[in-house]
Amino acid sequence: MESSQLAASGAPPDVRFWRGRDMRLEPAEGPVGLSYELGHLASLLLVVVLIGLGMAARHVAWFTVERSELLRYVTFKVLFPLYLLRQLWVINLSFGLVSLLPVSLAVHILWFFLSQQLSRFTPEASEVMEKSGRPYATLVGWAVLMSQGENMAFTYPLIAEASLPDGLAVAVMWDLGANVWLCQGLLWGVAAIYSPQVQASAYAPIDQPGEGEDLPDMFLDDLKVRRLGFFAGLPAGAKDMAMQAVISSVLLRACLVGIGLNLIQVPLPGILDDGLRYVGSLCKVMLYFLVGLYADFNLSANDFKFVVAVLSQRLLAQIILAVLVMIAIPMPSIVARDVIVVTILSSGPSVLMHILAETGYGPHLVKLCVTGSLISTLLCLTLQTALLVHFHRG
Repeated sequence: MESSQLAASGAPPDVRFWRGRDMRLEPAEGPVGLSYELGHLASLLLVVVLIGLGMAARHVAWFTVERSELLRYVTFKVLFPLYLLRQLWVINLSFGLVSLLPVSLAVHILWFFLSQQLSRFTPEASEVMEKSGRPYATLVGWAVLMSQGENMAFTYPLIAEASLPDGLAVAVMWDLGANVWLCQGLLWGVAAIYSPQVQASAYAPIDQPGEGEDLPDMFLDDLKVRRLGFFAGLPAGAKDMAMQAVISSVLLRACLVGIGLNLIQVPLPGILDDGLRYVGSLCKVMLYFLVGLYADFNLSANDFKFVVAVLSQRLLAQIILAVLVMIAIPMPSIVARDVIVVTILSSGPSVLMHILAETGYGPHLVKLCVTGSLISTLLCLTLQTALLVHFHRG
């Protein structure tokens, strides 16, 4: 869940929150948490500036690999968990839309298996394998990871601007139903299973590309990977290692603590709320700076083809699920259906770069992840905006 602060919106009198309050939604945070103060356009321009600063920082001698890694570590191990803790602590859960929770879970489970099946078409990019020092099975795992999850940082403000009745409440419940737990938990297990070491307790930092090259022959058996899919060639204990990777996720723990404090109605003191809010804004600033720092459009033709092929897998999965929601899955309202379709077409989660780095996928695949995610964000924002305009006119 990238941003769960909501936009000001009224609600019908018969819709109540879990805590008995009428639906009153707070101003939506934009991509850097400052849309309410700066305006949505200014906030988006600030995102572009931050990404540009990150790109420029790559040419500054002070930003060594070690310092870049430290910056990533602090952002995802300290700032991001505190941001998620506050978001889930203060979020309102709409009782009238609770039926969306199991639907979201079912759709995201289907999304996982659909992504896994589509990953069989991942091209055998020999140049990518050579540059990354990782076998084909890891590239398949990279494709599975890139094809799942929703980045809500841009989606929430888009839905807020569309002024759809209960639109943000729908998006929040959909996010809480599965997406937040997928991004902050399950993806760690998936990454561990496909990692070069297949060992959640032996992660390799991305500044050590040489590690993980001496791999069991099972990982080089491309035919086995294609035939047996997700559990192809797993050594004994790999599933337990994947589960340990999920349980060990600091981000998942922050989410669980936040939602727990919310459900038992522990009040968030004002001074702590203000502090965590500023931490959240700082977190988003650092996230977009890191995108610029790690993204690199100086890709070879083969790198670019590989990224486009994997993004095509993601887009195909999104289209299939969006059509399924439109024609086959019962929804509480037409607005709920429209909002969920727009949400499904979000770009991938920003936390993925951290997951890949921590599970030993190597600097090249991390770079391709960030660059591909940036391309995906531009494409998805265009599609989402067009759909919202279409739904508004319809």
